[in-house]
Amino acid sequence: MSIEIGIASLSDRQPRTVDGRSVSEASRMRQIIELGVRADELGLDVFGVGEHHSRDFVVSSPAPVLAAVAARTSNIRLTSAVTVLSALDPVRVYQDFATLDLISGGRAEMTVGRSAHPEPFALFGIDIERYDEVFTEKLGLLLQLREQGEISWRGEFRPPLSRATVGPRADVPMWIGAGGTPASAARAGVLGLPLILGYLGGDPEHLRRLVDLYRAAGDRAGQSGLQVGVAAHYFGASSEEEAASTYPYYRDFLRPKQPGGGGYTVSPRDFVEGREPGRPLMIGTSEQVTEKLVELHKVVGFDRVQLLVDWGGLPGELVEASLERLGTEIAPAVRARA
Repeated sequence: MSIEIGIASLSDRQPRTVDGRSVSEASRMRQIIELGVRADELGLDVFGVGEHHSRDFVVSSPAPVLAAVAARTSNIRLTSAVTVLSALDPVRVYQDFATLDLISGGRAEMTVGRSAHPEPFALFGIDIERYDEVFTEKLGLLLQLREQGEISWRGEFRPPLSRATVGPRADVPMWIGAGGTPASAARAGVLGLPLILGYLGGDPEHLRRLVDLYRAAGDRAGQSGLQVGVAAHYFGASSEEEAASTYPYYRDFLRPKQPGGGGYTVSPRDFVEGREPGRPLMIGTSEQVTEKLVELHKVVGFDRVQLLVDWGGLPGELVEASLERLGTEIAPAVRARA
C-alpha cells in the first residue's frame, strides 16, 4: 500500500494576526473548507479537521464542516483530528460520522482521542481526574455501536441502552489519536485500531519506540494489519528565508492565549532547532520537507502522514502556496522514494 499524505486544520483563529489583519470566524471557516476542496483537487489522500471547545478555535464539531467539504469533493477521505470522545456521547458521535459517510459516499473516518485541553471537561461536566476511565468506557461503546445495529449496554458515565437501534448505519474507519503516551499506543494495538501519533517534539527514534510498543501490543493480542500515522506541523516555503519568516506566526499559534490555558512560548532558538534535520517541524523548502519525511519514514515506517497547514494566522496566499507545493512537489517525491 502506498503512503497516504494529507492535511489537517486545527481551526485556530487569531482575531488580530501578528501582521495586523483582522480575521472573522466566518472567513476562517471559509478558508478551512476551501483548503479541503483544494486538497482533493491536488490528489491528496485525507483531510482532517480538529475539534476544540474554546473561542481560540472556530470548529467545535468537525462533522458538519467535513460534510461541507464532502459536498464539493470526490475522492479525499474526511476525518476528525481529533474527536474529543471523553467529553461526548458515543451514540451522537457514531450518528454524526455515519451521516457524514452517507453524504460523502463512504469517505468518512473518525480519529478519537482524550483531549489535550481542559475546556471540554468543564463544559460537558466530565471529571478530568477520571478522563482515562471515561475515554476507555466510551471507546468501548463506540466500537460496539459501529458493529451492532441493535445494542444493549450499561456503563458508569452514560445512561444504559436497552435494545437500542442506532442509525444511520455505516462502517466508519476509526483511528486512535495520541500525543505520545505509551499507554495510548498500547491500547490502540490491543484493539487493532490504526494509530496516529502527534510528532511535536523529540526525534524519530522516540516515535519509533512508540510504534514498536504499538505493534508489539497488537501482536500479543493477535491483531494484524496495524496502521501507523504521523501528524506534524508543516509549511512548504519558496525559500529558506520565507520559511524562517514564519516564526512570528508559529510563536503566536502556540502561545498561551488565556491564563491557565494550554500552549507554550516557542523561542527563536526552539524554532530554528525544530526545523533542523531529524527534528519535528516540517517547515522549509519542498526539498527540505521531502528529505525530512523520507528519513522519518525510514525510521518509523508510517502508513499515513497528516500535515497541519494553516496555523497561527498565516496569510491565506502563503497557506495556499504551501498546500500547492505539498500536492505537486512534496507528496509525489515522498511517495516515489519512501
